[in-house]
Amino acid sequence: MVKERYLRNLQHARTSNVRLLHSLKLLVSGLEIEKHQFTLQLSETPFGRWFYGEAMLFLSESSRHCLDKIEEILLAFHERFTKIYAIYYGRRAGGLLGLLGIKRKVSPSQRALAHSLYNEMIHLADQLKQQMNLLESLLYAVAEERFFQLTHQRK
Repeated sequence: MVKERYLRNLQHARTSNVRLLHSLKLLVSGLEIEKHQFTLQLSETPFGRWFYGEAMLFLSESSRHCLDKIEEILLAFHERFTKIYAIYYGRRAGGLLGLLGIKRKVSPSQRALAHSLYNEMIHLADQLKQQMNLLESLLYAVAEERFFQLTHQRK
């Protein structure tokens, strides 16, 4: 039962990353996406909360290398996300329009950069998915009793 819950949470984290990519695809394709749809702080994203919370329970187990690789990919993924975020939400118009919160239009070169960063994120997301699948396999191999011990040591 405990094991199932943690594996389900892993799947929810993976899904949250797919949702983020979908929203970014819409954004870089020219659709207006509200700024509040994105969380800039990595540790406050659904995936970040899962990774820096629950996933760390298994750091000392056989999955350490996998978790290290996930973090490496996650940091690269988030770096590109913050650059895209800055392109679309970090630029305010000057003067009175800026004070009213009105953004400048994204230039063609910025749009091209955002597309390039998004494409890199897709590649990183594929790597992340592979590592998440590996982690899931490793966690399936852990006995339910060990899950119970790990999760109760945390409390």
